[in-house]
Amino acid sequence: MLSLHLGAHKTASTHLQQSLRQVREELGQGGLCYAGPKTLRAMTLAEALEKGGASRPARECRQAMSELAANHARLLLSEENILGGTRRYNMIAENGVLYPHAGRRVRQVIQMAGRGNATLFLSLRDPAAYNQSAFALQVSLGNEIELDPWLHGRDPTRVRWSGLVKRLAAIDSVDLIVIWRYEDYRELRPRVLELMLGEELAALIPELPPSNVSLTQAGYDWFRRRAMADSEEDLRVLVRRAQRRFSRDAGHAPLQLFDDEVRARSALMYAREVSLVRATEKVQFLDP
Repeated sequence: MLSLHLGAHKTASTHLQQSLRQVREELGQGGLCYAGPKTLRAMTLAEALEKGGASRPARECRQAMSELAANHARLLLSEENILGGTRRYNMIAENGVLYPHAGRRVRQVIQMAGRGNATLFLSLRDPAAYNQSAFALQVSLGNEIELDPWLHGRDPTRVRWSGLVKRLAAIDSVDLIVIWRYEDYRELRPRVLELMLGEELAALIPELPPSNVSLTQAGYDWFRRRAMADSEEDLRVLVRRAQRRFSRDAGHAPLQLFDDEVRARSALMYAREVSLVRATEKVQFLDP
């Protein structure tokens, strides 16, 4: 039995992954092999997906998965980069397609896992918030400074979740796609874990504090001024300094890069996308 937790990026994936990792041995004793980002990246999964199923990295990754999951009835893989990355054109292509290579990449992971058909787990997020958070991630990695170049002319209210889900549902080796809204994650987390692990193993998963600390508005403004004034500055070091100096704990307001009009349009677009996703074949949509 194979399950793939695909994220998406910036939908509390890290929080879920760290919770699972805390009890990886106990999950294994219960018959479930869990492999998260650290394990899968050590297998050079990214290189295997880049070079294709007939490549040497793909063969090595297939062998590593087989050895890892030996003697386990169930295999759970969790890695949001299976869908693609969050760089400018990796997450949303110039033609507006979300994770443009996701179908091929998911299909290849299922083949490499060698466990037959898969159940997918995917979380959606409001478009403007999703774009803002993905941009902030690229800032923290030292890849971006300003929002507009990263958006490269895209409307931040248009994230075509329904198109992504439709492409995933078209994969013959996908039996079911379990989907929930990021905004409902905290309330739905126990149910997501039960569907992912079964009731008995889900009870083992600890509740951890939030995993990723984002930039505040004051922190980003300070970072941007410094980065634009000195091209020799190490952007990753600047971000860490901004996070320490302008933290939420110190009372600074959260990052907000879009105005009220954009956020309102984003909410409308999100509701439409969610309606389309609900109606997609193979989808089990979770509500609180």
